[in-house]
Order: sequence, then C-alpha cells, then structure tokens
Amino acid sequence: MLPTAVPPRTRIAGLAVRARNIVDSGLCRRTSAVPDWIARLDQYEHLAAAPATDRRATLAILEDHLVVDLLVLAYLRHGTPYALWADTLAGFAEDVLGVTTWAQLHRRLDAT
Repeated sequence: MLPTAVPPRTRIAGLAVRARNIVDSGLCRRTSAVPDWIARLDQYEHLAAAPATDRRATLAILEDHLVVDLLVLAYLRHGTPYALWADTLAGFAEDVLGVTTWAQLHRRLDAT
C-alpha cells in the first residue's frame, strides 16, 4: 500500500477532506443532493449566524455524518468547507490544524 498523504490532524480536518471528496467526485453537485437537505440547510444557516464559540462547540458535539453534510453545504455555497471558520482564525487553528497556541501557529506558518 502506498502512502497518499499526511493523515489529517484533527477530526474536523478529516471530515472536511471527506466533504471535499464528496463534492469533487461529483457525488453531490447541488444543495438538494445533500441527504435531508432542507433540515441541513436550516442547520447550516443557524450555525453560520451563531457566534464563533457557539458554532465551534456545536460542531464538536455533532455526529460525523451531520458535520460532513454541513461542510458539504459550506463547500457548495462558498467554495470551501472551512467557511464556518472564516471569522475565527484561532478556532480554525485549533479545530482544523490542531494547533493550540499562537507560538505553534507562527512556527507552522513560517515553515510553509
């Protein structure tokens, strides 16, 4: 077996990769292709309007398949599954990258 890439750092990173693969492979090309799309779209709108701390806490407790559906909707609407972290760089660093301190974040950014 050939190694493909570095494994995702966090649960959210892995789910975001899954969401991107769903859209990029053509399995889901429009909002109505998401399972139970009306309810998921409503959840996405409420989540996007919530403060960043509430949004992050909600994403942390939701089941994986629900988070994937929400990230698919974000990708279809905004071109990135990470749209829910657009207003919180620290949240993105912690939830997706797995970096918990600014010093670690700066070292990562300087390395790239």
